[in-house]
Amino acid sequence: MGAACCAGRWPGAEAWFAWLKATVDRYGRDRCLWAVAPDVPMDAVATLAESLPWLERIRALGVPVAFAAQDGSENGLIPWDLIDVLFLAGSTQWKTSPAAHRLALRAQERGMAVHMGRVNSRRRQRIAQAFGCTSCDGTYLAFGPDTNLPRLLAWINELHTTPTLFGDET
Repeated sequence: MGAACCAGRWPGAEAWFAWLKATVDRYGRDRCLWAVAPDVPMDAVATLAESLPWLERIRALGVPVAFAAQDGSENGLIPWDLIDVLFLAGSTQWKTSPAAHRLALRAQERGMAVHMGRVNSRRRQRIAQAFGCTSCDGTYLAFGPDTNLPRLLAWINELHTTPTLFGDET
């Protein structure tokens, strides 16, 4: 359910799936990197219960399946054999924690992509990079794009040109 749920815009799982199917039909599955199953923010147990019925339905669309890991997902609550992408969601404290980092490493060992949500700062981009994330998202650019686009581009350039304490990951 993610951000739409928290913002009061969640249309319900069936309406979401109809939108996802229409989007895949319109643009083609080759243009969809992945689709994240419905989740319950900050609740690993509820997310697993909410997501499980949707994983195969997403896969049937021909789209890689992402699972939104939440606070507590490190306690055996990731359906590894049913997903293609690990989406680090949850609270900021959790998704930047050693537990989330270990999950990201485990996903990479399985050959999965890792995505981090709500990355709205230079510091968070560095954390996502250090965790080995292949993608991230955030709303930073939506607020003041004329000012924030140059900043965001500078952060991205820095990620590609300046080594971190973890070594040069570029």
